[in-house]
Amino acid sequence: MIERLENPVFRQSSRQRMRGARTYGCLVAYLLALGLVVLISYDQFMAAGVPRSTAGLAQTLFETLVATQWFLVAFITPALTTSAITMEREQRTYDLLIMTPLSRLAIVWGKFASALAFVVVLILCGMPLIAVLFLMGGIDTGVMLERYAGMLLTGALLAAFGLMMSAICSTTTLANVLTYGILASVYFAGIVFGIALVLSRAFGGASVSTFWPGLGLNSWQFWLLTAVSVLLTLAILLQVAANYLLPDARQGAWKTRLLTALLHLSSLFAAMLTAKRAAFPVPVPNYTAIVTAASLATIALFASTGVPLGGKRWWQWLHPRSLRVGTVQSALLYLLLLLLAGVIADLFLPAKMRSGPVVWFYLAGYVWWIWALGYFASAVVRNRWGALFLLVGMLYLFAQMVYNVTVFSDRPDDWLFLLNFSAPVELFRDAHSCALWSIAYVALGLTAAAVGSLIHRKREHA
Repeated sequence: MIERLENPVFRQSSRQRMRGARTYGCLVAYLLALGLVVLISYDQFMAAGVPRSTAGLAQTLFETLVATQWFLVAFITPALTTSAITMEREQRTYDLLIMTPLSRLAIVWGKFASALAFVVVLILCGMPLIAVLFLMGGIDTGVMLERYAGMLLTGALLAAFGLMMSAICSTTTLANVLTYGILASVYFAGIVFGIALVLSRAFGGASVSTFWPGLGLNSWQFWLLTAVSVLLTLAILLQVAANYLLPDARQGAWKTRLLTALLHLSSLFAAMLTAKRAAFPVPVPNYTAIVTAASLATIALFASTGVPLGGKRWWQWLHPRSLRVGTVQSALLYLLLLLLAGVIADLFLPAKMRSGPVVWFYLAGYVWWIWALGYFASAVVRNRWGALFLLVGMLYLFAQMVYNVTVFSDRPDDWLFLLNFSAPVELFRDAHSCALWSIAYVALGLTAAAVGSLIHRKREHA
């Protein structure tokens, strides 16, 4: 029974990693960095001359050590998996790996479990230092377990992301550059958002945190929904990596879409629980529409880009069977179904927090506009990731242009409405122009889809 459950890829990857001298050099450097941080922190605290108890000193050193360990784990973990699949291609062993009776997901899971096991080793290597601080007192066991659980989840997410990039890219160098480049952009965006949140709270504003879907939940509800979201995110990343091991990645796209739909439903469920608990002192209009838009704005970028598949008329892609084919055309029906889930969830909210029909038509028009723009980018580039970067670039360029115009304008409100081309900002403003923008979205989307269809058909005939 144990032999059936054992993954050969996990065993081979773990042995290969632990037999190399680079692994032990990484562990030694990791421990030296932790020890150096503890020594420097202790010297700084003693040089300050401030009276400090032993428990307080231990607690301060514990927070410093955990933060350093968290940073090192986040920095090292992506490098463990960015070469997991690309190295097989570079060493000409990829075909032998695919020919084994293991499924694609089993191969990906073996690579991921091997990297996660090494992350556990990294975390356990720092435990002797924590044990010394723990004997000094002042450290809560629950807080310690919470910190290390978060560290392990961070390592798991980064390992899965690096494995996905390794399956997508053709070389290890490209996988490393894209992985760390994207993560650096995400970290920078998180820092900017955090600063904006702190400044908003400092000056009396609460608009940034008002629409957070987990606000006001019980402790067990918050942790349960967080665990479900993390597990679904891990499953999506690993499934995408498994899809790119297939001859055509679109064959397994329906599994990725199903997991993404479950993640979307979990965010709607969290929003419903928040509204039911009356966490807001003032009812928030368009609450569910805002949560739905935040989720769909991310999903639509990935679902609306790819290589268009020909051979069918436009009405045939609206058939439910087309959802099994991971193409740009079938993404429209998928996004509309996710939008319908938001409409249904809105019916269970209090009457003062529900969104009107005009708001949902406006959001449907926005989804149609983003999909049409993604279809146009896919027809031009004919590469999934190239089309994705082109779509994001067009949206960002227009938003930046509108921002530059508003800075030098005497009446910025006359220009802010143009941001609807990039994001549905009318949900945060007066809803009087939602109907107008719905019509504009339909017209603009028809134009982009028609041009994209002409380019796609011209290339098919060529």
